[in-house]
Amino acid sequence: MSENIAIITGGNSSEREVAEQTAETVSQSLSRQHIHHQLFNITSINDLYQLDLTSFTRVFLALHGGFGENGQAQSYLDFLGITYNGPSPTSSSICMDKILTKLVARGLHINVPRYVEITDTSLSYEEISGALGTKLIVKPVREGCSFGVSLIENSPDAFYKARQHALSFNAGILVEEYIPGRELSVCFLAGELLPSFQLDFQTPFFSYDAKFSSPHTTASLIDLKPSTQGVLQRNCKLIAHTLELDYFRADVIIHDDLPYLIELNTLPGLTSHSLFPKACMAYGWNFDELILYLNNLVPAK
Repeated sequence: MSENIAIITGGNSSEREVAEQTAETVSQSLSRQHIHHQLFNITSINDLYQLDLTSFTRVFLALHGGFGENGQAQSYLDFLGITYNGPSPTSSSICMDKILTKLVARGLHINVPRYVEITDTSLSYEEISGALGTKLIVKPVREGCSFGVSLIENSPDAFYKARQHALSFNAGILVEEYIPGRELSVCFLAGELLPSFQLDFQTPFFSYDAKFSSPHTTASLIDLKPSTQGVLQRNCKLIAHTLELDYFRADVIIHDDLPYLIELNTLPGLTSHSLFPKACMAYGWNFDELILYLNNLVPAK
């Protein structure tokens, strides 16, 4: 039976535009390799339920955030018995939630920033800054691409504004201590830690604008100290084994030569500027090989 792949993109999250770009590059790759496919742009989980997928051999989830990455889409495809890229519903749900991710990481003795979860009425700035310091990161619990993230420096007023901004995403609120250090994009594929990129930017933290708009943001391959590299490799293999992740991209900060896990992305972007495919290429995978592998059409290298 010849392959017929349904690429599903769009979604209802703030990352919709990036998802559409991922879908386009995946479609171009499949076209170059003469693999039959069809692209579906949806806006809700109900749209997914309405698709007739009976003629497709597998699904490629070109979705970032929302129902496409939190386990809902994965649960439905499991119910239909259709193969898809990325992890199981349970692992997707855990990794989409920054607090659950931290709990798993701490259980594996992986460094994470100290943090508190707050509601719109719980815990004052004075209580939080007393526990975590006066330089804080405020972010939604279940959003990606740095949407809703604010850096606060010794300012109660700025904290309360940042809290309201994060609340607008209806995804819970997480406050972290600020960890100074080098920001890395760390990628993992088929049991292997890929070359890491250091991110350099001129904003106070790696914001959405720094990621997608600023001409001053650069990413360069980095050689870490052997001891740091060893810890990073251990951490990534532990995460992959525990959560059954075949591939992922992690945001990591190196502080005092130790990696601190910030968050995980189980369906990393595959656009022309995305760092996951660049890390794969640095390891020796070209883009078309990567897309074949993610569709389970070729074995790992």
